[in-house]
Amino acid sequence: MSSNKHYDISSFDLTLMSAGTGLVLLIVALLAAALTEIPVILIALVFIIVFLAFEVLICYFAYLAHKKIKTEETAKSLEHLISEVVREVDFPSVVTTSEGKILWANKKMLELCGAANQMALSGKNFSVISGVPMSEIITATGRKIVTVSDKKFYTYAYLMEAHDRDYWMTTLEDRSEIEALEKKVDSESPVFAYITVDNLEDLTQYVKGSYREAAAQVEEIISEWVLSIGGLLREYDREKYLAVFPKNRLSDCLESHFDILDRVRDVHFGDGGMSVTISMGVSNAGADLEERNRNALAALETALQRGGDQAAVRTESGIEFFGGKTKIKQKRTKIRSRVITDKLIEHISSAGNVLIMGHRTPDFDSIGSAVGIARLALSYNQNVKIVMDKQNSNYKRSTEKLIEAHPEYEDIFIGTARGLDLIRSDTLLILSDVNNLSIVEAPEIVSGVYNRIIIDHHRKIAEFDREPLIAYIEPSASSASELVSEIIEIAAMGEAAGNAKLSRHEANLLLSGIMLDTKNFTRTTSERTFSAALYLRSMGADPEFARTFFFADLESFMTESRLGSEVRLYRERIAITVHESDGSSDDRIAASKTADTLLTIQNIDASFVLIRTDDSIVISARSNGRINVQLIIEKLGGGGHYDSAGAQLKNATSREVIEKLKKAIDTYLDSENN
Repeated sequence: MSSNKHYDISSFDLTLMSAGTGLVLLIVALLAAALTEIPVILIALVFIIVFLAFEVLICYFAYLAHKKIKTEETAKSLEHLISEVVREVDFPSVVTTSEGKILWANKKMLELCGAANQMALSGKNFSVISGVPMSEIITATGRKIVTVSDKKFYTYAYLMEAHDRDYWMTTLEDRSEIEALEKKVDSESPVFAYITVDNLEDLTQYVKGSYREAAAQVEEIISEWVLSIGGLLREYDREKYLAVFPKNRLSDCLESHFDILDRVRDVHFGDGGMSVTISMGVSNAGADLEERNRNALAALETALQRGGDQAAVRTESGIEFFGGKTKIKQKRTKIRSRVITDKLIEHISSAGNVLIMGHRTPDFDSIGSAVGIARLALSYNQNVKIVMDKQNSNYKRSTEKLIEAHPEYEDIFIGTARGLDLIRSDTLLILSDVNNLSIVEAPEIVSGVYNRIIIDHHRKIAEFDREPLIAYIEPSASSASELVSEIIEIAAMGEAAGNAKLSRHEANLLLSGIMLDTKNFTRTTSERTFSAALYLRSMGADPEFARTFFFADLESFMTESRLGSEVRLYRERIAITVHESDGSSDDRIAASKTADTLLTIQNIDASFVLIRTDDSIVISARSNGRINVQLIIEKLGGGGHYDSAGAQLKNATSREVIEKLKKAIDTYLDSENN
């Protein structure tokens, strides 16, 4: 009705304009004919042309006016239609101010909020309804999840401008069913768990008992546990199993701290009552089944490298460890040592140059193993260097005779600065007596070299940022020097036997490393330890000479005395002492000796000696086997063995470190009691 009215008025205006224009032009033409001598025909022609031109202009403007009217009418019709559509669509929609004040809502939004009409929601704030500030919904680069009436929605905000103000239309996409389905699929996704029996075969060598009976009992316990968490179990090799169970049962395992470890540990073998243990690698991290399987195998390897009797669990957030309560003999065979030796020689031979490095504040095991690796490497590659702190007193004391007998070592031992200059794309870095990359002699060199090999006897405490070419980590070995001596002995039987032969002074350094970590063959020894020592002895090593490296000066003796006089008991069975020091390597050695000495006191099961340096505190921890000091020290960022561990905490006061240490001790002992 209104459209016709607009059209009639426009036609009337057009007629008036046309008639008025014609009358004006006619009067002008008559005046021109009367007052001038211009021919009438010419005046008439000009009149007609001008009149027609005005008519064309009038028609053009009339067309534009008509088109504008029709566009406005169409827009109004569409606005009305869109308003009706939005009001009836199946997804909730709401119009608000930038602050979230609700101005309008469609039917689905009213139903969702339980509102009878627009007035019920008008003036309320959408941020209160959704639980998310309107500013976050507006500025979200992607979809924002909100919860309205216990349902999950994705929100999409669209800007509308009117009367110089900003308004927002927010639509909600229901994701409740999809999210529930995603959770169901995720909760039922498979978790891979590789399980291996650590020591049953080894126990049969020392204890009389029925292997089959013990193996069947262990398998029954594992099978019942897997069945209880809704999983499947398959034995893929002797005493090795693969279990697959749904992810929603992993939380039960984590809450119970994988009590399957304790159940198996209750199985005693033979007359001696020795416990059977298992190790597990578990993973629910990975984009597909193949990746989860690889991660589970890698986790099992980590558990074994930490000494076994534990579960290493890899999730999307990282890796956790459970168990590790017993001192366990990890399986280490000559066959594996031979394979490692062959791979090591292969990588050394193909490298452009070889850098060897131990941990900061090197001890005799770190120095001895590095020298042993250097001797082996020189048999296959002439570009070999050892990165070492040449100002360290242990270094000076132990290498003096070596450098006198072999002057080439003067150039083989280098500092960090020169080591950085030697890094190339084909450089091979061999780390000995350390697997924690944060405590190596030169972390900047480690980060700059791609090809790495690790030879160590400490338990692995964390995942590597990049998998090394070889990770020969054997917690069952007494020392890195034992592992390196065994490697050299195997290599000496090969083609380069003459070149790989140790000199008397090199053998002395390796023997001192073994003597240090075994406390003169009184701790953590095995037949392999004595076999390595026998080989070194045949190479000319002299235990009496090696023992001179351990002689302390008067100042170190006084430090040990002060540390011993400041001991405090904690929990009736743990000795803790603190000493302010200048941070010298001799003081750290004194701390290590004091920790050992404290274990000779009656009723002391563990000792922790703290040495304060300029910017950090070094902890030496020892145990008589009743307490796993490694698990305690790991909570402080350190590592080591069941009965020998250490840590270094930077930028902390003695009081802060003692409080952290006591808390870690409490956590461990309370867990043991439970």
